[in-house]
Amino acid sequence: MPEQLESGRSGPSGGAAAHKPKNELETSVQDLILSCNKDGMDSLRKAQSERNDPHLKAAFEQFKYAEAVLLANQMEQDNAALLAVTCNNLGCYYKKVGKYHGALSYLRRALKMEMELKADEVTVASTHLNICAILSKLEKHDKAVQHALSALQLMSKTASRQDHNMGADEYSVLAIAYHSVAKEREFLQQLDQAALAFQTGYQVADRLLGENHPLTITLMRNCEAVLHKSKADSKVKPQATRASRQEAAITSDGASRGLDDGGGL
Repeated sequence: MPEQLESGRSGPSGGAAAHKPKNELETSVQDLILSCNKDGMDSLRKAQSERNDPHLKAAFEQFKYAEAVLLANQMEQDNAALLAVTCNNLGCYYKKVGKYHGALSYLRRALKMEMELKADEVTVASTHLNICAILSKLEKHDKAVQHALSALQLMSKTASRQDHNMGADEYSVLAIAYHSVAKEREFLQQLDQAALAFQTGYQVADRLLGENHPLTITLMRNCEAVLHKSKADSKVKPQATRASRQEAAITSDGASRGLDDGGGL
């Protein structure tokens, strides 16, 4: 299974714009928070999973300091967008060190703020996928699949918009969303739906990321594996891929349009 998104952020993106500072003090606070989050994510990316890794300690200290500064100044200025970024990054930290309940708490806070701030679809979808990955680790697959489906719906909406040209990173999020839906369906023993999600995700990745992309290869392999597993008690076959248009639980209408006519994808 490909590593779920650890979508740490250095600052607000899309609709979740940072509060415009009114004076030099507010400007310095925002600059400090952005610097802490950037340095923290740089350390987190360098870190291994061992608890005594100095990069992990550095990342944690940067994120917690940013959080403390924001909470101390929350009555004086609106820094919700920066707090959402910091909570997201703390969620990624706790996920990295295997403290899944702590990660879940921070990521849920981040998701709530992102939705209130009307952040862009990719930002919100990435947070949904991070939550999905943690719930899956906790074996709460019925809840995990709902977050995966939410991510897929958001990315399908983005893909179907005629006024938006998606880049490789956004296509990767779309492919990971399909993969996450499929894996959670597989955990829930919904093998026919899992196979269809893998197949559709493979189509997306092969067409838009290329046949040699790691996501494309993983989706293809997992599709073959789940089809083999379901062969004894399922009528799902490789050529049934287009039936995924009818599977409302896997994809939204936007994704189906994009796959059929190429317009949105």
